Amino acid sequence: MSILLLLLALSLPLSARPVVTEIQGVEGALLSNVRAHLGLVQARNLDEVSVWRLRQMSADAREEIRQALRPFGYYQPSIEVRLIEPEGDSDPWRAQIQIQPGEPVTIGQADLQITGPGADHPELKQWRESWPLSEGRVLHHPTWEAGWQALTEIANGHGFFDHRFERRDVLVDPDRNQAAIDLHFETGQRYRFSGYTTEPTPFSERLLDRLTIIEPDEAYSRQRVDEQREILARAGLFERIVVEEERDAETGRVNLHYRLDPRPRDSYRATLGFGTDTGARVQLGWVRHYLSSRGNRLDSGIGFQQADGEYVLRSEYFHPRGNRPGDFLTAGGVLRSQQDDFRFRDENRQEAVFDSFDGRREQVELRLGRLQERLFWRQRFQTIEERLFVAVLNESFDAFREASLSEENEALLAANPELAPFLKTETNTVALGATWRLPNISGTGFTTHGQILEARLLGAHESAGSDVSFAQAYLHGRWHVLFGERHKLLFAGELGYTEADTSTLDLALDERTLDLSITELPERYRFKTGGDRSVRGYGFESLSTNRNGANHIVTASMEYEYRVGENWSLAAFYDIGNAFNDWDERKLKRGVGAGFRWYTLIGPIQLDIAQALDDVDKPWRVHFTIGTRLL
Repeated sequence: MSILLLLLALSLPLSARPVVTEIQGVEGALLSNVRAHLGLVQARNLDEVSVWRLRQMSADAREEIRQALRPFGYYQPSIEVRLIEPEGDSDPWRAQIQIQPGEPVTIGQADLQITGPGADHPELKQWRESWPLSEGRVLHHPTWEAGWQALTEIANGHGFFDHRFERRDVLVDPDRNQAAIDLHFETGQRYRFSGYTTEPTPFSERLLDRLTIIEPDEAYSRQRVDEQREILARAGLFERIVVEEERDAETGRVNLHYRLDPRPRDSYRATLGFGTDTGARVQLGWVRHYLSSRGNRLDSGIGFQQADGEYVLRSEYFHPRGNRPGDFLTAGGVLRSQQDDFRFRDENRQEAVFDSFDGRREQVELRLGRLQERLFWRQRFQTIEERLFVAVLNESFDAFREASLSEENEALLAANPELAPFLKTETNTVALGATWRLPNISGTGFTTHGQILEARLLGAHESAGSDVSFAQAYLHGRWHVLFGERHKLLFAGELGYTEADTSTLDLALDERTLDLSITELPERYRFKTGGDRSVRGYGFESLSTNRNGANHIVTASMEYEYRVGENWSLAAFYDIGNAFNDWDERKLKRGVGAGFRWYTLIGPIQLDIAQALDDVDKPWRVHFTIGTRLL
């Protein structure tokens, strides 16, 4: 009867008092692994545990600790475990554990062999050369597991699907504190691509051949399969893309099977925007993603901007060319009409010297060219978008059409008749050009990061049917760099240079004089800066020679942004730049300020308050934008 009562007492639960486990002698990953293996540590999460069960956990602790230390190379630890009963009714049970890991096991021998047809493959050789558990290193089982698993991943990624381990052993001699690694890997044959098949689609076989970059009999590579998916996605023709691999072990071939769901033929978009520089903006767009089974497409849009009453209509046609994706012949056009002024500004003065002449500027531009994506960085499958084109531009400006000359306008024109040819102009330009664009942007909202780089070359000559001759080069870059979850730096810069003639007029009226410098460049190709999206603190496109556009441009911007909430942040910035005709008289203008960003579904809402440092007597300027620019 007494034995029965004793067993009954030992089986009674420990009311609800916790069990506290104290571990000394190890830290970091060792301590974490020990705590993960110990039943005593897990006991504190149990509602009830008997005294008998607690003592059993204490007895099991030594073996649990030994198993927890072995992955780190410690095979002969010294372990002491004490279980202390509570002194009072409210005191917990305590488990005190003292661990001395001892000397770790080191690698005495590492026999790594890769045999078979893939033994000389560069990535497999690189794996062998970078093997981390070389002789003399501490045995670390997670590294061992990760190492041989990485080997299988490399083999599978390059088509050695029939690989096998002839040996994969770790032999430990605890008495000598040494281990021997034997890893013999047979690669087997390397599979090759056989071609592709597809389910029925509305597109021609020629188009699908064009979108397939993998050649028959090409050695298998998982990266190439990923690139193939990317090419199909970039085509913009499919709503759903599945590329399946079908292996044939007898022939050592991999066939790709496409399951492609075409996207709707048409898509439409409408956007609204606002800016302190531009006023309200409305844009409507229509894309016919495929006009026929060949994959040719049409992209069109129309836009209106409140400032200057600007209207823009554009359209571009893309016709597939050759046998490679991303290669098109293009034909497009732009119609633009806006209210514009011929200005008389001295960059050293804030007020205009003479009243401007109000006029209407109209542009009609036609472009024929070639669009091609060129592989820039194979590792990331990053491409440069290259455009080669010929542009035919008709541009006119008329300050007399609306008969709105002021008395001062008429007096200035009477006193300076040489001004008249600049107030009613029509220019025809035939230009050859090339542009390169390298986008590398990812993320959305505040987390957007990466860079966009652009370059342009443009030239025209009178001998080729153009009214003016010029040569122009332009570079632009924008970088977004994230630091942690709350910090971001934005850098932007542009540099443009034009070899073009300029005309200089010495104007005078009522003791007022102005040296007016006008470039012969069509307004379409002139440089201007200042405003919401360039050098803040100054008016929209107010920085250029006499504010009529210029041959050259230099700008730079640095902005720091701090994320405060989920979708909004604060910013501080410094901008510098100007557009000018004389490279030796650049006179760069500076602006500083702070702002607010709110990232929404329609794009960022941006509010900036900026001071023009070179117009210190001017008040702070507010820059506010919503949405994207006009077409």
